[in-house]
Amino acid sequence: MDSRSGSPKPRKRDRVMHALGLDRFRRSASPSPRGSTSKTRKKLFEGVKTALETVVTVADVFPPLKSTAAGLLVLLKAIDDYGENRKEFTRLSEKLEALSEIMVSFPVEFPEEVGDRFRGLASIVEESQKVLEERLDPKRSKIERFILSPRDKEEVLKITQEISFAIEIAMFRSTIQNEFCTLQVVEGVGWLKARINVIEDFSGTIRTIKKDVKLLLRSELLKKLGEVTGAEYSNPERGTGCTPGSRLALLARLLVWATDRSSPHIFWLSGPAGTGKTAVSKTFCTQLDERRLLGGSFFCTLKERDLQDVSLIIPTLARIMAETRPDFGSALQKVLETDKGCRDPTKMALDRQYSKLIHEPAEKVFKSGDLLVICIDALDECRNTGAVAQLLTVLLRTTTRSVKFMLTSRPEIALRESFESSTIHSQLRLYDIEDHIVRADVILFLTERFRNVRAIYQHYQDTWPPPEIEQIADFSGKLFIVAFTAFKYITAPNGVSIERFKEFNRQSDGIEAIDSLYSDIMEEAFKGLKPREQELVHSCLSLLVSAQRPLSPHDYSRLLDKDIHLIREAFKALHSVVQVPEEGIDDGSISIYHASFVDFVTSHTPREQRWAVEKAIAHAATGDACFRIMDLMLCFGISGAQTSYLSNDDQPTPLKLSSELTYACSAWGDHAIYAGLESETLQQKVEAFLKAEKFWYWLEALSAIKAVKYGYSILWKISKAATSTELQTLSNDLGDLVHNFEIPIAHSAPHLYLSAIPFSSAPSAEAQISVPPLESVPIVHHRPSAGREILSINLGTHMGCSSLVFSPDGKYIAAAINGKDPGSYSVIVYTRGGQRSPEIPAMEHPAYIHSVAYSPNGRCIASASYDGAIRIWDAQTGMPASDPLRGHTDTVWAVAYSPDGRYITSGSEDKTIRLWDAQKGVPVLQPFAGHTGAICTVAYSSDGRYVVSGSTDYTLRIWDAQTGRAAFGPITGHTNVVSSVAYSPDGKHIVSGSYDLTVRIWDTCTGQATIGPMMGHTDDVNSVAFSPDGKFVVSSSKDKTVQIWDAQTGEIASERLEGHTAAVVSVAYSPDGKCIATGSMDNTIRLWDARMDRPASDSAPGHIFGIWTVAYSPDGKFLASGSGDGTVRVWDAQTGDLPFPPMRMDNNTPVYSLAYSPNEEYLVCGLNDGTVCLWHAQTGKPASDITVSGHTTIIYSLAFSPNGTTIASASGDKTIRLWDARTGEPRGEPLTRHTEAVAAVAWSPDGKYLASGACDTDTVRVWDLTGAQRIFEPMAGHTDDVWSVAWSPDGRHIASGSKDKTIRLWDAKTRQPIGKPITVHTEAVRTVVYSPDRSCIASGSSDATIRLWDTQTGEPLSSPIIGHGAPVMSVAFSPTDGRFASGSMDTTVRIWKLPQEESTQMPRTHPTLNDPVYLHDYPHGVYTIGSDGWLRDSAGHLLLWVPVAHRPGLYCGGLERIIGNIATTKVELTKAVAHGENWLKCRDPSSGNEAHYWPWPA
Repeated sequence: MDSRSGSPKPRKRDRVMHALGLDRFRRSASPSPRGSTSKTRKKLFEGVKTALETVVTVADVFPPLKSTAAGLLVLLKAIDDYGENRKEFTRLSEKLEALSEIMVSFPVEFPEEVGDRFRGLASIVEESQKVLEERLDPKRSKIERFILSPRDKEEVLKITQEISFAIEIAMFRSTIQNEFCTLQVVEGVGWLKARINVIEDFSGTIRTIKKDVKLLLRSELLKKLGEVTGAEYSNPERGTGCTPGSRLALLARLLVWATDRSSPHIFWLSGPAGTGKTAVSKTFCTQLDERRLLGGSFFCTLKERDLQDVSLIIPTLARIMAETRPDFGSALQKVLETDKGCRDPTKMALDRQYSKLIHEPAEKVFKSGDLLVICIDALDECRNTGAVAQLLTVLLRTTTRSVKFMLTSRPEIALRESFESSTIHSQLRLYDIEDHIVRADVILFLTERFRNVRAIYQHYQDTWPPPEIEQIADFSGKLFIVAFTAFKYITAPNGVSIERFKEFNRQSDGIEAIDSLYSDIMEEAFKGLKPREQELVHSCLSLLVSAQRPLSPHDYSRLLDKDIHLIREAFKALHSVVQVPEEGIDDGSISIYHASFVDFVTSHTPREQRWAVEKAIAHAATGDACFRIMDLMLCFGISGAQTSYLSNDDQPTPLKLSSELTYACSAWGDHAIYAGLESETLQQKVEAFLKAEKFWYWLEALSAIKAVKYGYSILWKISKAATSTELQTLSNDLGDLVHNFEIPIAHSAPHLYLSAIPFSSAPSAEAQISVPPLESVPIVHHRPSAGREILSINLGTHMGCSSLVFSPDGKYIAAAINGKDPGSYSVIVYTRGGQRSPEIPAMEHPAYIHSVAYSPNGRCIASASYDGAIRIWDAQTGMPASDPLRGHTDTVWAVAYSPDGRYITSGSEDKTIRLWDAQKGVPVLQPFAGHTGAICTVAYSSDGRYVVSGSTDYTLRIWDAQTGRAAFGPITGHTNVVSSVAYSPDGKHIVSGSYDLTVRIWDTCTGQATIGPMMGHTDDVNSVAFSPDGKFVVSSSKDKTVQIWDAQTGEIASERLEGHTAAVVSVAYSPDGKCIATGSMDNTIRLWDARMDRPASDSAPGHIFGIWTVAYSPDGKFLASGSGDGTVRVWDAQTGDLPFPPMRMDNNTPVYSLAYSPNEEYLVCGLNDGTVCLWHAQTGKPASDITVSGHTTIIYSLAFSPNGTTIASASGDKTIRLWDARTGEPRGEPLTRHTEAVAAVAWSPDGKYLASGACDTDTVRVWDLTGAQRIFEPMAGHTDDVWSVAWSPDGRHIASGSKDKTIRLWDAKTRQPIGKPITVHTEAVRTVVYSPDRSCIASGSSDATIRLWDTQTGEPLSSPIIGHGAPVMSVAFSPTDGRFASGSMDTTVRIWKLPQEESTQMPRTHPTLNDPVYLHDYPHGVYTIGSDGWLRDSAGHLLLWVPVAHRPGLYCGGLERIIGNIATTKVELTKAVAHGENWLKCRDPSSGNEAHYWPWPA
């Protein structure tokens, strides 16, 4: 300040700025008026030109400043000559006006960072200047220059936009507030007294959002999108972005693309490794974020498993957008709430993910003026290249309004092919950018990096930047990774940085340069090391290369068995190429800077270079380290679980293993495979581990770290990779065991020992696997069924299986499950152990599903349905893999994959066969036409050259799959619908099944029958299949049976497979030929032993079809059952034995009803054909002197009068008849007031009245038999068929059960209802019966449960009695003790103990070690078994997990006996004292002999 004037003296710079009119920028500029006049704009241009000309004249101190001003002058001249796009030119001029102030006032001494920014800006301006000078050739007249071609105009506009953005990026920071974008000058321009602001109207891009985000962040629904962390650009581990001032041209071009609504919605930035793609992505995201244009970012990386998973990209981006854009989040939330297909978004097919999680909500909320960019970086680092290609296909073919995608990757073949097939994207290959532009950016990068190295900067401070930087840039070529690695090498702590900097003089560049540099780094690292030191460094390198994920210094220390300080010392010489956590952070990750380093060290052999790593040897060494860690640390109880009653997640203390053990347990198998399992030594090592007790502790550890799936997956992989037959079998069987018991092992670690091992040790377990001795756990006593049945999968009430198929590896079964109601059509995947696959949801269809097929690689499932569509599903996730394939005009009955998986063939009701491209979902040829009826079945030949079809026109046809033409004329011979066809494995024969009840085998070359007709079925043949070795054929039929045939002779090869109680619709051989799967309409899928070397079984004593009726003899000693198999069997009620052979009806006519005479002399039964038969109850011989006939159809119900003289029968012919029990003569006329089938009849205790229930008007009727001939009004109240009636023992009440799922009680005298209906059953009530003491009513239902009710209150006396696997058709009380029996469509009779009034926790007999205690000794109701297989007490404690195969025949609480031909299981608990907090005692040999008994907490 001048003391004389009292006012500041103006500086020279201020006077210049005032003269130029630039001092107004000391205040923030207001938004430019949109309607600025040409006069105003001209004045602005002139002011800027004057300022720039001044800079050109005086800016010799800093050449980039001068060249920038000169280039900008050329640009302004172009604007002056060509001024069409007012908006863009005005935007640029405002930025130039602000930039001019910075340039005019540029000081002699300035921050180097600002200098770098101007160097970068000068570079792009110079390039633009060249282009503009070509477009605006000064030799052309002004008129010629004004009349530019459209292409020239577009180029000038593009350059204008790019320069505008380049100025923004180089010199300003963007912030958005109140729909305006404010450009604030960057830090470092400290010579300006006032901050310069340029403000732009930003209302045209994404709208300002004022909604509260918190509700969305709290939403549980968003958690379904996964919890991937670290994927966003802001993660510091993704690097620092571009050096300020570098990559301006590229970034500006990207911003022009991003803000241009007419540009393609995809931009692909590609380049070889090391060209700086991720740095560009990060900086671009920063620029987008500042402008509120960033939708989200996902930076893929090999360093983290989640960030390599393609299936997590879209869900993560959707979650990010939902969290930052509440309107989008609300729309997304609605999709997740309402769309059933979005129950597990991370498991959806990629096209569905994009459609539902991004496209649909974006289309709903974003307006036409909105714009967002999503960035996905390093797609080539995702582990599934096929999935990456699929994602690209999805993104390229689906344009979403307002959403663009910027993608980066190496130019890998799979990615290139996807982009080459598209014309709707922009792309830039980094390697195509001119050398001098990249060189300038590399120089900026190196200048900024070395400036921060004190020793180097201080040495060259006066001449900065030194020429050595240009030498390093020349050496680096276009690869930033070379420049980065050179920097890391020069500044590594094991060298003198200034000396390395001076001496760094190399000639090669690019790819050769990185190899040369890596080579020098490695030579330097190994120079002067002693052999043991070299060995340590090499060991660290080997582990670095082979590790399945980045490991910490702690992990290296443990795996290499070296102190941590030695590990850190070993990596010191490698800091140029390896990132090591700072000292003291021993749990951070050691990782490589760039993937090219691994390629380098593994591309040589140790003979060539001492630092080279052979991958197989490295994996072998790491595998050995894993085995050593596991051998050292694995032990019983390793999980740390404190109680067996709780899941792993609910344990009092969270389960956690050390990081090195976690790695060893979840990686040893991969290392063994990558090391090469051809080695006999390695195979022996793996085999020894699998046979040792440590194997089981390994499973316990996997439970604790949530990696049980890894267990069976790696065991199956080992089985395929091994050459030793013994190891193949052992690892496959163990993999199957872990897979079958995944639920209990994964859910609660103690149940590996308490549930999985006891059940896997049961005699039914096929694999001969060594298990550890456990003294104090449940003992499973398993009795296999007498036939070939292995297990039965219960599908649920009213559910049938229309088609099933094994996965190619035989581990899964995909089944088409159809219910009776709309919306109950799904493809469901089961494990071979019968468990529904937990990770694969039901694949829901809108219509009935007729056919399913696995792709040969097992990755997809195709399904055909009634709606005429073929659907393709991801077999791993259960989500659609594509849109439905549509083209057929009617129901699609059949679908099949070609052997190479490239095509799908389908057969339809529209009489055509179609061929589809399995990847693209489009038809390949014209429809195959020739059949005159619907196509029921199709199959491919093993070589894929032919397709065979079967039709309702009774013929087969063979088609050339290449042309769609018939190979020859129709194959004739069947006399009815050809329902199923299959090729033999060698392709020489075709087997067919038909509704003409036969199976035939045909020669594929001639079309002539070679075997058959094979006859044996008594109804339609629904499905046929060849065994994998081609020696056998299996067929399934509507006659409820399955038959195996010799394919060479046509003879029956084994006993008939019986057990299904309804039509068997589908049959399939497992790929190993050991098993046959069948699907039926009886609510079950069954697996059968298909091996032909097993001994034939004795005929089973039980029924083979469903049981319709049961009845106790009056003295309670015997129990009779009648079945759909045409037999009545009488059982000893105490032992379950048959005292005499079954009573067989003529023609095996099904038995629907039976009753004992009060004097026990006779047993009467009613048949399907309307016949009533009497048998001598003591001998099972027919009472031939008594003939009863009169009904014309099914006898649903029979009852003896209390005095035994009269039999009442109820029939489907709508009548009730009375018969003389001694002569069989009718007594009076039929009772005919019912108008539909009569389903039930019961006598009053005094014999004077009869009650009946029918299917007419949903009523119960009472008939007066006293002779008074009174006609009572029907008892109305039920809303559907009445299927059962019962009179109370005192005659005061009548109970009725109905299809309407209710039970009603009636006053027998007034015939009025008592109380409200009992409505607890979830399906039809099939039977009701009173106990002899009239205290309770038992009901049996189609929901497969039995319930007991208090007759006084109608309240339940216990929880549902569960055990049957199908509808309970009949219940009978023993007249002499507290037991009752039930008969079910599951073919079994079960005898139950009535629950006691005061059920105790303990069995009624106090247990001792000499008196065995079983699970079923506990009273009914003290524990329950859920659909998930878990046995729980009332507190919800986990007591035992029961496999699917053991559930149908499990002796559970209150169950005394199972009578039938099914496998049964009894669980002995005598020594099972290890449970709860005492679970660890299961390995203690003495615990089972302790006098103190710890009962189950039931």
